[in-house]
Amino acid sequence: MNRTAHFCLALFACFSAPALAAAGQHTFSLHGGHFFGPGPIVPDTPLPDGSIRGIAFDLAKLEGVAAFSEGGKVLSDGKTTSNANIDAGALEIGGKQSELKGENKGRTEGKTFWLYAVAGGPNEGRERYRFDADYNMVWTVDIGLDPGFAEGIVRVNGFELTTGPRKVPLSLQSAAGKPGGYDKAGSFKSGSMLVGRVGDFDADGFLDGTIVATANVPMQADLLPGAPVANKRGFHTDIPIDPLFAMELTLHGIGNLRPLVKETLTGGHLDQLTEWLKDVQERLAAARANYEAAFIATPPAKRADLQELKWRLESIREMIYIPLAFMTTYNFPAGNAPNSVIDATTRAFDKAQLLAAWLEKRRGGRPHAAAPEPVQKKGAKK
Repeated sequence: MNRTAHFCLALFACFSAPALAAAGQHTFSLHGGHFFGPGPIVPDTPLPDGSIRGIAFDLAKLEGVAAFSEGGKVLSDGKTTSNANIDAGALEIGGKQSELKGENKGRTEGKTFWLYAVAGGPNEGRERYRFDADYNMVWTVDIGLDPGFAEGIVRVNGFELTTGPRKVPLSLQSAAGKPGGYDKAGSFKSGSMLVGRVGDFDADGFLDGTIVATANVPMQADLLPGAPVANKRGFHTDIPIDPLFAMELTLHGIGNLRPLVKETLTGGHLDQLTEWLKDVQERLAAARANYEAAFIATPPAKRADLQELKWRLESIREMIYIPLAFMTTYNFPAGNAPNSVIDATTRAFDKAQLLAAWLEKRRGGRPHAAAPEPVQKKGAKK
């Protein structure tokens, strides 16, 4: 496969590092997931496990950074340095099991490329973590892609992955109203949504979730220029998280699915609607496990408001069973089923949003910068 065509592909390769975190630092473990595309290439590519170390993370401020460490590999140009805390991952796309059609038929031999977090960009070789306004976690890093020779090195500054939603884009050709593009990324058609998550989904007391990203192969590539690519993979951290905050993050994340459920329901995409509703159900099950952990850890004398939390959560879980029953057991859309599904899902999402806000208020609200000093009006007494 042509080296330029690997540009967006290797952006999604995992970062890995075998060393343990130093005292006061954290490690992110990456596991499972797939890379999709570019364009019509199938099957989807499994991603290798890996980890990121040397992370300072402040969950109270919802931000963190993987520090730059000297001693990382030098890229093939002999001068670009990489972060030793973020060892490069390798990803091979277009291997013998991949399938290309049309003018690219037969061009399936893969080649390994290495991905590094590199110095010299706006993030100075570090990977930064933050939460956006909707409590989705965003990862940002400057990337160096090295095929093994200096002329093939490609750099990208400020590349982002998220635990929120991302849409598989159109090909750059189709987006420009021109023919010749492939409007799919592996098994996903353009317009498909990938949705990540963040919280504590295995109920072990530590932050975890799923990150997603989408992009396009650059137009200067010789193979599949402009084609969409995507990835989705899990992560686990050693960052302790309060179970009620994990529950809150999970409920905020359910809000990402609301427009997707509405779109698939009104558009009649019943198979996808069922998958989104199952996703909501899984998140609510995780929220229930978080509640149980909080209840066990709370002294009996202080469990009063947890009882209210329990019945609020259970009412949401019961509400989401209604559309799931219609979609998986009964003959949808017979009778008044569409109205029942719309009503139940609307009420479930409303309740989840209110409960997330209730939990946010209970813990004191979102962290924010200190308010500026008030401006004294002219003639006012100090």
